Amino acid sequence: MTGVAATRLRAPAVVAREGEAVPQYVVFAEGANGPRLRHARPRPGDWGHGFLRARQKTNRRGHPIFPAVHARRQWQYIDLGLCQVCGRPARDPVSGRWWWLLSDDGQSAAQGYTNAPPTCPGCIPEAIAQCPYLRKAAAVYTVTDYEPYGVLANLYRPLGELAIPVMEGVELTLSDPLRGQALATQLLVLFHSLQPEPLPAD
Repeated sequence: MTGVAATRLRAPAVVAREGEAVPQYVVFAEGANGPRLRHARPRPGDWGHGFLRARQKTNRRGHPIFPAVHARRQWQYIDLGLCQVCGRPARDPVSGRWWWLLSDDGQSAAQGYTNAPPTCPGCIPEAIAQCPYLRKAAAVYTVTDYEPYGVLANLYRPLGELAIPVMEGVELTLSDPLRGQALATQLLVLFHSLQPEPLPAD
């Protein structure tokens, strides 16, 4: 397992847990541009970058659910530049660059954006040991900066005030015309000055 002892492995901070799931009670309400999805009982923090965000508890109770990602922590860790494994800052204090661990299928690096939060160098070996996709092929990068690009979301259609689910895991940009029908589950970020780096030693 890439030299990381099994006893040292822990569930990454960004992974969802069994005790955090809640039903998504969403409805449509008339807005300035037509029907818009919202939670049946609105709360502060429901919205991010113009999208309605999925709800989850944040108590970290219960067994981790691999490979499910906790929607709010994923969003928060990206916004704050925190490591998806330990939750500490993933920015190099000397270079000022953020560290990112991606599956080396060429897709994330080529497209220039991802839904994965950053990963600090100290946690990269552990992250690879935990993830079967990364064990097959992992690549490490640093970036000078990054910015919100879009979301992964579940789409609904209105039937009066009712919200009928129609599609899951759809990529939408921040300006997508379907954003009023979307329940965002993960934030996507666009990289600036992506640079490959060697894999840190275990």
